[in-house]
Amino acid sequence: MSKLRPTPRPPALAPEVEEIPLGIRRLAAWSWRLMLILAAGALVVWALLKITTIVIPVLIAVLLASMLAPIVRVLTRYTFLGRAAASGIALLGLLLVIAGMFTLAGRQLFAQWADIQDKAVTGFQNLVDWVTTTFQVKTPTVNAAIDEGLEQLQKNADQLVTGALSTAAVLGNIGTGILICLFTLFFLLSSGTGIWRWVIGLLPPEARVPTHEAFRRGWKALSAYMRTQILVAAVDATGIALGMVGLGLGSYAVPIWLLVFLFSFIPLVGAVVSGAIAVLLVLVLNSWVGAIIMLVIVLAVQQLEGNVLQPFLMGKAVELHPLAVFLGVATGAIIAGIPGALFAIPVIAFVNATVLYMVGRDPDPDMGEDVALQEHFAQLTGRRRHS
Repeated sequence: MSKLRPTPRPPALAPEVEEIPLGIRRLAAWSWRLMLILAAGALVVWALLKITTIVIPVLIAVLLASMLAPIVRVLTRYTFLGRAAASGIALLGLLLVIAGMFTLAGRQLFAQWADIQDKAVTGFQNLVDWVTTTFQVKTPTVNAAIDEGLEQLQKNADQLVTGALSTAAVLGNIGTGILICLFTLFFLLSSGTGIWRWVIGLLPPEARVPTHEAFRRGWKALSAYMRTQILVAAVDATGIALGMVGLGLGSYAVPIWLLVFLFSFIPLVGAVVSGAIAVLLVLVLNSWVGAIIMLVIVLAVQQLEGNVLQPFLMGKAVELHPLAVFLGVATGAIIAGIPGALFAIPVIAFVNATVLYMVGRDPDPDMGEDVALQEHFAQLTGRRRHS
């Protein structure tokens, strides 16, 4: 007959600890752990901000890889090309598209530069006349303000020269960043699976499969975001460019299309800035009536985007609350400026899908599990045991 053993009791706490309410003790235990997590996160962000010349191109390469990966997959599956050759073709096609858009936009701007200068001067003079007439401002006062501005510009000429020199350094960093981005993009497309398997192999065996499955959900959400954002940006840019054509400014349609397309990748802020530029350009080159018409066109296009395209195309793969979008963009802008605002929503989309899977709320149960990777690591574990 087995002896009945008393239930073990937890070690007694010190009297001064027992006097503290249990809720306070639990809150303190959570607090110092959260402080450590936040401190580690802040340290990582600080380190990344110190090497933005490398981090930003790599992040751009990741976004582009999520967009081009389906093309590489199709070329590899339905042609005789290997993965490296398919990746090279996809990368070359991307470069040709980008170069073609910028070349066409640059040619139109260069051809219309003299006309832009003349109409800008005329538009500025009309604006001055409107201010003096509407607000009863005397012309000498306006001229004095303009002269003061020119004088301040001359006084700060040295700073402008210094800024030009720093701009040259910035251009050098941009060139370096482009090379880093292209090399990273090529290897992500050609051997991204092998790189990821190596990274997963560094984790403990029991954490490999869950981490990989969570990453798959996050990658799918990121890919869905990129494809949708490109389509939405193209629709926005096309709508505003057609508005320019309808107002008789077709020669500026391509530059405006490119400007709106690029700014659309900055959530919330980009649409406002690009729309304002389009309206101001019409105001200077056409008339205030045309500017009002362009404002209506911009608002209509943005309403179409926000109420129809985004909800319909994003679907459940990237289901983010507008407050999360707003706070994410604001936080990213505060931490890293324009790049932070650009990468905020893709990062949130990725993290959201990943965390949902980790807490047991699979955002895409139809994906199933990656059996091939499980067999790969099972074979590796079996070889190590036998050796």
